[in-house]
Amino acid sequence: MTGWYDPAQLAQTGIRVAISTVFGQFADKREALAAANAIAPQPFDESFDYKGKGADGFWLDFVADTGDGWNSTYAIARLLSAKSLTFDGVELPRGQVLMMGGDQVYPTASRAEYEDRLLAPFEAAQQAEAKANGWPEEKARPDLYAIPGNHDWYDGLNAFFGLFCRRRIAIPGTIGQARPGRAIAGWETHQTRSYFALQLPGGWWLWGIDSQLEGYIDQPQIEYFRHAARYWMPKGSKLILCVGTPSWQYVDEADPDPGFASFSYLERLAGAERDDKGDPMGHQLRLVLTGDSHHYVRFVEGDRHYVTCGGGGAFLHPTQQVTDKNFTSEFPPPGVQHRRNNPRSQRSFEVAQSADGTPAVYPAAATSRLLTFWNLLFAVKNWKFPLLLTPAYALFISILDFNARLDQKVGLGDALLRGGSLWRAVELYWQFVIASPLAPLLLGVTLVGYHFFADVKSGLGRFAAGAVHAAASAAAVTVTTCALARATSSIWPEKVTTLISFAQQIGLIAGIGFASAVVSATVFGIYLLVMLLLFGRHANEAFSSIGHRGYKGFLRMRIDADGALTLYPIGLTNVPRDRGETPRNPPLSPHLIEAPIRIAAAAPAVSPAPAPPPVDSA
Repeated sequence: MTGWYDPAQLAQTGIRVAISTVFGQFADKREALAAANAIAPQPFDESFDYKGKGADGFWLDFVADTGDGWNSTYAIARLLSAKSLTFDGVELPRGQVLMMGGDQVYPTASRAEYEDRLLAPFEAAQQAEAKANGWPEEKARPDLYAIPGNHDWYDGLNAFFGLFCRRRIAIPGTIGQARPGRAIAGWETHQTRSYFALQLPGGWWLWGIDSQLEGYIDQPQIEYFRHAARYWMPKGSKLILCVGTPSWQYVDEADPDPGFASFSYLERLAGAERDDKGDPMGHQLRLVLTGDSHHYVRFVEGDRHYVTCGGGGAFLHPTQQVTDKNFTSEFPPPGVQHRRNNPRSQRSFEVAQSADGTPAVYPAAATSRLLTFWNLLFAVKNWKFPLLLTPAYALFISILDFNARLDQKVGLGDALLRGGSLWRAVELYWQFVIASPLAPLLLGVTLVGYHFFADVKSGLGRFAAGAVHAAASAAAVTVTTCALARATSSIWPEKVTTLISFAQQIGLIAGIGFASAVVSATVFGIYLLVMLLLFGRHANEAFSSIGHRGYKGFLRMRIDADGALTLYPIGLTNVPRDRGETPRNPPLSPHLIEAPIRIAAAAPAVSPAPAPPPVDSA
């Protein structure tokens, strides 16, 4: 799994995020692709039409947040590659379409990362399943579609386009020939953009949305889906929306509009469309799928299901902080008329109840709380992080030693030992801290860092969290430094006059600096533990530090002949180790996360979709 607290990884990720955030919208390639694949001159792409397939049932798989650790990604790829999975005597065939819901690779996108973290485990899994079951490589592969997540965007979608958007449609009157998609393991790509609309059997449609880094939906994409809703989709179609982030789960109930406005506009887009006569098209949003959070959670609002299923291979996210969301929004729910005299509308997203009465979350909240305690071993599990802090603490101790020699005429160790008790040594320690402006300046910079790191919305709350974290770390480091300096005072040189005495002092300072860094990292882990358990904050930071590869999963869906859609959430609690170039293929034990969820068919379409308007040849 990615070491998110490794110094090199922190630096690389920080640089990539900064560059993509600053220049992402200036280098947005979606509009260029939209211009190269104009909507009006071409009808609905037949490659996206699945309405006549699956007379005995159409199967569709959804997976998100893949491409982190080999073991977890490979295990899920094996399950996706298997011809079928059986639960309680019911056989679930592999999907005729695989939908990847974003963040196909971690930590940042590049051709090399896609090759190592996505293609390699998926292709190895496909070959292993074929060999184990004795079936040859298929000539007609299932189809694969993908939308980008924020990690896919960190290189401006360069690698994503080359991997998933290779196919090109030949348009009369333009330069360029048709080009097929790319074969990826046991699947084949068909999309030409980072977003698309698929026609499924039973009156269902699936929209894959590209929301860039900050939920930004470009205008050509809006026009694309409005065109699809008006001219391609028959009236009364049922819609599955696939988005990059669970905005309903992340929303700030006190101030929902900034983080929810784009999604709320998008989820109403199809239902708000009208035909050429001004009559409503009557499309119904029934299901929203997403990843980004690496766990399984199912919300409901009315007859709509909102499913977060990000268990494709990335580190686990907790579930104990997931709660119902109730707030007022600028936009009403889908299918509700906007009220001009009362523009605010109530939105209520409730965590669904499984058939057995338990919350529809995976892993269970109690299990998630127990896993949080791994943060007590933060310094061990993220052993490179103390190495990052060691130079800073060594510099700080050097400043204290210099101040001690000016004030006490002896090194720091002897100065702290002369004070008598450990408590008196702590008092002297802070006298040496304020003896010169440099040490307080470093403390001030650190305090600012703790303040901005705190995952608290209110200014006062953030200051309090940062101050408590800083005070706890300072207290622990102070006691550690004083105790070790006093213990080593007998070998602490009074004067640095020789190379040996200099090396001796440097070694002592580095050793105490490393010990202080380990203590500080441990306090950091305890801070994450307390904030998540008591306040539900720092879910991402607390579990990225753990890097748990278990509790993975994906969705398998079936559209029946009568148009009903059934969801089968498939979980894998334990991911076995499978290292080495030749996979050993240890047995997997998948299970249903909850009982199948059936979404009943809506009323059939009342009339065919109107023909698109004529195209001006000019």
